[in-house]
Amino acid sequence: MEDSGAILCQISIFKDMLDQVSLFFFLFTGLVNREIEANIQVTREIESHIGNCSEMESSLSVKEAELTKSFIASQFEISGLISVTADSRNSLKLLEDDICRLRNEHSELITRLTEKR
Repeated sequence: MEDSGAILCQISIFKDMLDQVSLFFFLFTGLVNREIEANIQVTREIESHIGNCSEMESSLSVKEAELTKSFIASQFEISGLISVTADSRNSLKLLEDDICRLRNEHSELITRLTEKR
């Protein structure tokens, strides 16, 4: 009987140890689960920020395209204005030359008329 008492005592000790291990495992599992949940929450927040950044990037890409279009249109307009300015200067030079020539002809006519009188 002593052996059965000793065996029962050993079984009781092993049961207590098993209960402690089970409790430790339960607590450890709870901590791990909380850590996993915290990591999942952080991951969700990061994904949310990534989504916001993607939306902002898309919006900025649209704005960039609009500004590029406006810039190209402005460059085209400036190029046209430069061309018109050059043409106007050439035309002005031709008109000035014509006026100078006509003044000279007018002056010569006046001189001839004066000489004839």
